[in-house]
Amino acid sequence: MHPQPPTPPRPRGRGRPVGADSETTRRNILDAAREVIAERGYHAATFQQIAVRAGVSRPTLHYYFSNREQVYEILLRDAYARVAECAVAAQRESGLRSQLTVFLEAMQDLYVTDTATMKFLVSARLEHHRGQQRHDAADAVVSTVQGFYHSIVVQAIAHGELAADTDARAVADMLAALFWGMGFHAGFVDVDEASEIARQLLQVFEVGLLNSRVGTPVDA
Repeated sequence: MHPQPPTPPRPRGRGRPVGADSETTRRNILDAAREVIAERGYHAATFQQIAVRAGVSRPTLHYYFSNREQVYEILLRDAYARVAECAVAAQRESGLRSQLTVFLEAMQDLYVTDTATMKFLVSARLEHHRGQQRHDAADAVVSTVQGFYHSIVVQAIAHGELAADTDARAVADMLAALFWGMGFHAGFVDVDEASEIARQLLQVFEVGLLNSRVGTPVDA
């Protein structure tokens, strides 16, 4: 009986490096893509730039992700999950000040521990607003922030924390604008100031928004 020839090794998947830890490599690529898109914007970010930042070859990048849109989708959904988690934690609290405090503290932690995600969020928000890259996942992030603020303001009016004639939409828009402004400052200007800014904002809310004795008209 003739010995059977050895079974040839199965070809590796397209571009997969020998001995690579699949999940670690995938995460490194996503982290690199988040940084590149935050710095350059979605349209200016290329697969080549992402590959260089991640320290992998183009074939390796294509092994894990078919195109740039797929990478962007994953990053947006991850960012959405982070923001939604902060909003859900805050909504469990009772009272507008506690809700604002918990949300600001949770987002402040994100600013400090994961600046790249905050930069990416702000960059995606700007591109979404300009209509350069409309995306369902970006819509979800914007809607979550706006919906959170609108919800807690409506609750505060119903519970008598805010005056009955308070314009809930206007207040929610103001709070959302402050959120994105803080995100821009922490992501692109000075993350070390995020804690102090959050503290000052809560003081402003307490002596203004949440204090009925402050009744000076805005246009006075």
